[in-house]
Amino acid sequence: MTINAKKVQGNNKDRVEQPNIEPGVYPARLVQIIDLGMQPQRPYKGETKAPAQELMLTYELVDEFMKDAEGEDIENKPRWISENFPLHNLKADLAKSTKRYLAFDPTESYEGDWGKCAGQAINVTIVNNKVGDRTYDNVANLAAMRPKDAANCPDLQNEVKVFDLDEPDMEVFNSLPKWIQEKLAANLNYQGSPLQEKLSKAPQEAPKEEKKEKVKKVREPVAEVDDDDDNPY
Repeated sequence: MTINAKKVQGNNKDRVEQPNIEPGVYPARLVQIIDLGMQPQRPYKGETKAPAQELMLTYELVDEFMKDAEGEDIENKPRWISENFPLHNLKADLAKSTKRYLAFDPTESYEGDWGKCAGQAINVTIVNNKVGDRTYDNVANLAAMRPKDAANCPDLQNEVKVFDLDEPDMEVFNSLPKWIQEKLAANLNYQGSPLQEKLSKAPQEAPKEEKKEKVKKVREPVAEVDDDDDNPY
């Protein structure tokens, strides 16, 4: 018998396909704020757009949960939904980033500090958009909760994560799914950045000292693969 890496199935067969979230307004909390750095932008109406700094926000729905194989709620696994958008100065009042920020801080008491919005209760409007044969859940809008509703909103079940490329927290970075780590390392300002510096200083396995005496040849161990099966994205 041989071991063939192309035939490894992983444990995707154990995953339960999740239904789309019904369109509507959902109470949620802001669970992740990820500074994605300078990212290329898709052309608009055939015209090239300049790169822009992007922000990724992830909302934890407080009363909508993952489903098990029988279609029952897994109440310790709330549904998450994320969105990315270019980050603009708050003076750009028509920008999506400004509208999103003001939903959390309408009086600008945080003075533009996104980190202070982390964990805050918010109403998220979700829509279903069909692209080809697939239907995607997307965030259409955010709206502030009434103080009374916010006070009664359930707490987050997952830890808040805030990642700032100017001051990268490597514990947060290492906890992110691999595809987000790769997107961060591919941002257009990565070269010479604090993130590159910290990644270059990450501990590396010390090379083993070569032995001069003749040793019996043995099979090398198979490299471990870190699967992303548990990530919520």
